[in-house]
Amino acid sequence: EFLECSDTILYGINCCLDYLGIPKAMICIEDNKPEAFKILQRIADDKEDVNDEVKLMVLESKYPQGAEKMMVLSATGREVPVGGLPADVGCVVMNVASVAFIARYIKTGKPLVSRTVTVSGNAVVSPKNVRVPIGIRAGELFDFCGGFRDEPFKIIGGGPMMGQALAGVDVPMLKKNNALLAFSESDEFVKKQTDCIHCGRCHAACPMNLVPTALLRDVKTADAASLSAHSVMNCMECGCCAYSCPAGIPLVQYLRLGKAIVKEEAAKKQ
Repeated sequence: EFLECSDTILYGINCCLDYLGIPKAMICIEDNKPEAFKILQRIADDKEDVNDEVKLMVLESKYPQGAEKMMVLSATGREVPVGGLPADVGCVVMNVASVAFIARYIKTGKPLVSRTVTVSGNAVVSPKNVRVPIGIRAGELFDFCGGFRDEPFKIIGGGPMMGQALAGVDVPMLKKNNALLAFSESDEFVKKQTDCIHCGRCHAACPMNLVPTALLRDVKTADAASLSAHSVMNCMECGCCAYSCPAGIPLVQYLRLGKAIVKEEAAKKQ
């Protein structure tokens, strides 16, 4: 199954190079997946039609390495400017799902009507990766994976760090969804929120070098100008700040609110 997927990915990358005029491509794999690297390398070496400009690169396994700005920096040494996009430094970042779709579309002409979703969590009887039609209900996916071992304490759409809690299982899966997690009450671990002790751990953990404590103050005062000055819009909502906070402050939720304040203020000026 992985061999077939890898072949599709390489074909999709080759199509991007040929049709879009992209000079070279890099497939980045974290160093905790050595078998995946070996399989891709073997397929690339055996296929004559794989462009010579397609290179494989091993990156250090660390979070949030998969974020496009982090990926560009690690793979090329180029730093995406604040408020900018990878295109500003001559890069295009595509995840494997998008590349695989391009390959399937060019081969068959079939539009994007399905998505590969990881269904996992200790409340799920039989966790697995499944390919599902877009629009299917979350509950149907859980049923396909054997249902729940016990009543889930929390259901998350997305990954454990950046995913968002769902109100129930009647929500549809969209093209942006890549994971569906269900956790039982035994997995509950919520820090009791206390006052900020100004330890600086959130700042040290932030991959974008933001100062969450300053942004927290700005959110509480609804100071849009100060939020913009402290680059709240550059937050990727990776959750590193909240995870590292010994005071249990839900910093990501505050920063999301800060972004909303800035957008609302900008809309008023238009």
